[in-house]
Amino acid sequence: MRSTVSTLYAKTSKKSLMTYADILLQADGALHPSAISDGIIPKPKTLSPSAAAEFKACPQSYLFQYLYGIRQPTTLPLAKGSVCHSALEQLFDLQPDQRTIPNLHNLFRKEWSKERMSTQYQHLFDNEDENTGRFVRDMEAEREWGDAALGLLDNYYQLEDPRLIPQPNPIEREIWVQSKLTLDPRKGSTGSDPIPFTNNDDDGEDRFLMRGIVDRLDYVAIPPSPRDAFAKGELQRAAVRIVDYKTGKAPDFKYSPETNHRIASENMWQLKIYALLLREMIANGKNNSKSGNLKNISAQDLRLLRLMYLTSKDGEARYLDFDLGATEEERDETLQEVHRELVDIWEGILSLVGTQDAKEFVHCDRKFCFCHKIRRKFEYGSLYNHS
Repeated sequence: MRSTVSTLYAKTSKKSLMTYADILLQADGALHPSAISDGIIPKPKTLSPSAAAEFKACPQSYLFQYLYGIRQPTTLPLAKGSVCHSALEQLFDLQPDQRTIPNLHNLFRKEWSKERMSTQYQHLFDNEDENTGRFVRDMEAEREWGDAALGLLDNYYQLEDPRLIPQPNPIEREIWVQSKLTLDPRKGSTGSDPIPFTNNDDDGEDRFLMRGIVDRLDYVAIPPSPRDAFAKGELQRAAVRIVDYKTGKAPDFKYSPETNHRIASENMWQLKIYALLLREMIANGKNNSKSGNLKNISAQDLRLLRLMYLTSKDGEARYLDFDLGATEEERDETLQEVHRELVDIWEGILSLVGTQDAKEFVHCDRKFCFCHKIRRKFEYGSLYNHS
């Protein structure tokens, strides 16, 4: 399958991709898929956790954003999350006693001052003047947005005091993790028949490139199981925790135990993907990083996941933890499930791309989804439309 699809779309041109702004200028029903990307649905080169999640939720939105290149413009919540993430990353460049709330605020202000008039963000607070037709920046709205972001950073200190985080933590910050995953999960590093490491990527196995960015890695001391403590006399051992900051609200676990478990699992999916990619990188000897600390992590170290939500329904910060398993077998089983799901998603994408029919990409029923705004710009019947 890989060679056939790759050859078919290897020469896809991107010069004809239309931007979001281009699309909005079109009258409803004015476009046709044949006008996008030279009429070809291109094969994706990589897959990210966000792209995989989008395909799961709405294949049509995935088509628009990741294949046609009609990406959603930056929104106020996305801008807030991006700048807060940057400030939190830079906080750990400071000496421990300097990691105070005022200094974190200053890092946010400095980053926003640098980025606020960039192409990505400059439109966020522009309002059109009814009399002149010119766009005027709403300074009050920008101040309110900034104050809300600073409030989220204040909440961060409810979860941890960065002045007290012991060295060498964080061992990594804002690092790319990526690996070419095997289409047969059993042959991956967590599978029952892992392929021996080779420097040659072309080892005859069908693979796809999965990549993403990890906010932070920490060493965490955990107690051993009672059996290990008795047998080996161990008091504690170190595990690596993958940490991700979230500026959106924490999930509200007010439902049945089964539903709450499903919600927690769905929220942890992205971090499980990162854990899988790190395992693959370590197994393949490709665990390089700017700091060099990633080389000191073993596959057995990767165990814990933490989502740090900077707000919640009641306005307080919350964190959500997940243990991949006390034993290597348990961790492998958890990550094998993730690997299988990613393979299903990748093969589902390739299957739809192989049809070269935009109508095969169905849309979702979520009212907020990007698909509804873009679909109406296309000729009725040229795309899947449930209505």
